[in-house]
Amino acid sequence: MSKTKPQQINPRQIKQFFTDAQKRAIAARKNLAIDAEAAYEIAYEAMIKGSLSLMLSHGQRPRKQLGHHIAIIEFVQKNLPRCPATMFTLFDRMRRKRNDAFYDVTIISDTEAQEAVSTAEQFLLIVETDIKKRIP
Repeated sequence: MSKTKPQQINPRQIKQFFTDAQKRAIAARKNLAIDAEAAYEIAYEAMIKGSLSLMLSHGQRPRKQLGHHIAIIEFVQKNLPRCPATMFTLFDRMRRKRNDAFYDVTIISDTEAQEAVSTAEQFLLIVETDIKKRIP
């Protein structure tokens, strides 16, 4: 069974998801001064929301199932070839570490949080450029 399902392309929905991703990136940046773990988690959410906007721009959406974040990351990795592989390595590490921090005790350093926020910001720029090629 496919990890994604087709969905009609809706430019308004795509814009809404992407705008939300940008807001989360801004919130992550602001949270760096307050709480590294929160900044890290919000940066990850920004990347997931940005990834969803990219999926939607391709007329796809993840199926609601266990591991759907992995499916989102895999889809984006396949459909965003100009994105550096190191960015996807960090994206997946963020996914795992966010889960560990949420369900267990994990320390997220200021350096890790800063790297996550910067990566999310760079990632959203790449996603935005790619979406604009299909959805004016």
